[in-house]
Order: sequence, then structure tokens, then C-alpha cells
Amino acid sequence: MADDTLALLRQVENVAALAALRGRIDEQGKVYVMDFDTGGYRSQRVLVRVTGQGPNGKPMLTIYSPARLVPRRWWRWLSRKEAIEILRLNESMRFARYGLADTPEGMLVVVSADMVLETLDADELRIHAYAVAHAADRYEAQFGSDQF
Repeated sequence: MADDTLALLRQVENVAALAALRGRIDEQGKVYVMDFDTGGYRSQRVLVRVTGQGPNGKPMLTIYSPARLVPRRWWRWLSRKEAIEILRLNESMRFARYGLADTPEGMLVVVSADMVLETLDADELRIHAYAVAHAADRYEAQFGSDQF
């Protein structure tokens, strides 16, 4: 599977080059990494990973960016209001969505979008990568940090 993942990430790398997006495949060969300048001396890391197969059997990708890490010891204090706000943000967002990922360090608020690799073109990658980067950075900025 590692060789398959690397080959698929090389396809992503080729599409990114056509989209004039600079990035690299990480050292472990598991994700394609891009860094975006989001303005106001802020930046945001966006990653692309192979996430399996779609209903048609074609490889699926997820473009994602971390937006906030809530350490385990604080997770229970994430207010109901904040959780509902994440759902409301999803309703108004285009090209991406907010979600939660359980990590060893805590709960990670992420912004992501899924797509089929076979039909991925330069414009689609560029639009989704910028949408994910800017949405994650806006959410992160609410908490006064630029960690990701």
C-alpha cells in the first residue's frame, strides 16, 4: 500500500505543479504538504492524503488543514455553543467542511474537502486548497493563535 500511496501522491504533486501550488510529499510518503500565506503575517498548512476508494472504486483524496487543538484535559470544556457554531459554519461554507479528529494530543478541529483523484484538475485543487487554508486560518485566528 505504501508504494500505491506514494504513486497517488505523485499524481497530486503533478496536479499541484499545474495549479502553481508549491508543496512536497512528506518524508514518510503519506501526505502531500503545502504551506499558504493567508495574509496579515499568518500562514496555514494544508495536507492531502489518500483516503481510500469512492463508490466507483476510484482513489479518493482528502485535502485538510488543522484549525485548533483542544488538549484532552480541556476537551470537556469545549462548550456546547462552540460545537453548535462548528455545525453552523458547515452550513454556510462552500468547498470545505469543519470536523473533529481524535488525536493522542486531544481533539483537533480540522477543515477538509474530499475529491476523486481521477477527475482532479488544477483549478479544482487550487480552489479547494485555498478554501481549506483560509477557512482553517479564520477559525484558528478566533482563538488568537497561528499554530498551524
